[in-house]
Amino acid sequence: MYNCKKILMVNLPFSGHTNPTLELAKTFVSLGHEVTYIHSPEWKNKIEETGAIFIPYDNYPITMTASQKEIKSWGAAYQTAERIGKNFDCLIYEMLFLPGKSLADRLGIPAFRVFSTFTLNAKILNDFGKTGGWYMTCIFRYPLLYKVVSRVLQRKFHLRYGNIAKEMTDNAPKLNFTYTIKEFQIYSDEFDNSRYKYVGASIGSRNEGRFDFSFMKQPIIYISLGTLLNTSAKFFRKCIEAFQNQSVSVIMSIGNVVKLEQLGKIPDNFFVYPFVPQLEVLQKASLFITHGGMNSVNEALYYGTPMIVIPVGNDQPTVARQIETLHLGKYMKRKDTDAVSLRLTAMEILNNNNYKDTLKKFQMKSQAAGGNMEIARQILAELDKY
Repeated sequence: MYNCKKILMVNLPFSGHTNPTLELAKTFVSLGHEVTYIHSPEWKNKIEETGAIFIPYDNYPITMTASQKEIKSWGAAYQTAERIGKNFDCLIYEMLFLPGKSLADRLGIPAFRVFSTFTLNAKILNDFGKTGGWYMTCIFRYPLLYKVVSRVLQRKFHLRYGNIAKEMTDNAPKLNFTYTIKEFQIYSDEFDNSRYKYVGASIGSRNEGRFDFSFMKQPIIYISLGTLLNTSAKFFRKCIEAFQNQSVSVIMSIGNVVKLEQLGKIPDNFFVYPFVPQLEVLQKASLFITHGGMNSVNEALYYGTPMIVIPVGNDQPTVARQIETLHLGKYMKRKDTDAVSLRLTAMEILNNNNYKDTLKKFQMKSQAAGGNMEIARQILAELDKY
C-alpha cells in the first residue's frame, strides 16, 4: 500500500471524549492507513467497527467499579501506549489524556491533539472551575488541590510542567483540532490560528436505523439530556407537563435507567424511546432541549437546530452561556426550570425566526469546516514532512 501510515490513537473511557474520534479512526482507515486504537475493553466493538485495530489497556482488571476504572484509565492508557508506541508514525489523543504530548516526545513520534470541548487554556479552565459543579473541573476552583494534583500528575506521567493548564497550553502539539467552529469558540482570539484548527462537528454515517416520523406533526421538539440527567424521571415528567396538550410533537430520549412506567400516562403528542438516531432527529426538529454536551451542541449547529440548554456541570454551563450570547437558543438553570418556564421558553424560540436565521450562518460554517476528513488531511500532510 502506497505511503501507508501507522497511526496510534489513545483515549479514556468517557463517551463524550471518545465518540467524535471514532469517525476520525474510520476516516483514516478509509484512506488506506493502519489505525491502532488503545482504549478500555468496553469500547472494543465500537472501535473495531471503524476498521481500527483495538488494543485494550494493560493492567486494567474488569472487576473494578466504574469509578475505579475511570481513575485507573489514565495510567493504564499511558502504560499501554508507552509499551507499543515506538513503532508508529504518530500519536493522536483527545485532550483529556493530558500526558499525550509528553508521551509522544518520549516515544520520539509526532503528536496531534483533538478537543471534544472548547479549545482550552488557563482562563477557560478557571471558568469551568467556577461554574462546573462538583465534577472533574472543580479542582480548578481550589488552588491548593489544583497544585497537589498537578504535581502528582507531573511525577506520574513525566510531564514537562507541574501545572495542568501550563502543560496543556505550553507543551501543546504543533497541530490541535477542535470539534466546533471558531465562531462558537470562547476567547477564540487567544489561540494561534496556525496551530489551532476548528473543524466543526464529527458527523459520519451511523448504523442507527431509520426513524419513523409519519405520526408526528410539526413543530417537533427533541429532548435528550445525556447520562447525568437521563436518570431523572422527575425531569421527564416535568417535560410532559410542559408540552402535553400543546400543538407540538415531542420526541423524548430517556436512556436505559428511567422506565416508561415511571412517567405516568404518556400524552398522544409524545413519542418516548430509550434512544433515538440523534442526527436524523435533529434534521427534523425545530427545537432541541439538551444538557449542553459539546458533541450534541455541535451536531445541532451542524443541522441549524435552536436549543434550550439545561446544564449539569463541567463545560456545560459555559456552553449554555455561549449559546445564549450568540442567540442560538436559551440557557435555563436546572433548579429554576419548571413546566411553565420550560413551555414559555420553548414557545418563545419556536415563534421567533431570529434564532433560526442566526443558526443558518453557523450551520453553513459548520458544514463547510471539513470535520474528520479535514483533520486527516492536515495530519497526513504534516506527516509527509517527516
